[in-house]
Amino acid sequence: MRITNKVLLPAQVLHEDTIDASGHYEIEVPEKAHYEGVFLQQGENLDITVRLKGKEARCDLKIVYLSSKNLNNQITCHVYHDVPETYSSQIVKGVLVEDGQTNYYGVIHIPYDSQKCEGSQNHQAILLSDSAKVTCTPELEIYADDVKCSHGSAIGALDEMQLFYLQSRGIELKDAQKMLIQGFLSDLLPEAFEHHILDWMVKHA
Repeated sequence: MRITNKVLLPAQVLHEDTIDASGHYEIEVPEKAHYEGVFLQQGENLDITVRLKGKEARCDLKIVYLSSKNLNNQITCHVYHDVPETYSSQIVKGVLVEDGQTNYYGVIHIPYDSQKCEGSQNHQAILLSDSAKVTCTPELEIYADDVKCSHGSAIGALDEMQLFYLQSRGIELKDAQKMLIQGFLSDLLPEAFEHHILDWMVKHA
């Protein structure tokens, strides 16, 4: 699937929900426009390139990946702040089981003359198996000096105290795990994605 040369009216918001996202996406955001993309990836490769082409252009990428024995993920995001006063965020969350593997590579590009830009990257993953593996490589390629940029990554297992609390209320371990996973992902995914998450958890979680 490919998106290229999206033309938006000033201040218009383009919101896209993509299930089983894979392939290459090219997105251009003009002045005062806002692109918000929500992607659910269950294997294969996802490659996103965003160019912020006008002042006050904004891009919010929200990506959820699910990785299992036969569903390994490769995610690459490049966001180019081609002009000053542009804004971007990348929020990536994943759940891995069995010997699932994921590689996430995200880059924010800000050239010398793109001052007063803001960009952020945040990656979080839950490992439900000792053999699952995540490689996270966030990069800030910044040449301007008046910018606000950040990146962070957190990878770990489900919270044992939360699991204990739910089990102490009579909830079976598997059901407690599913509840915590749903809570972990729910702030990114619209309701249209919910049954895809539930189907995957029934098979793997």
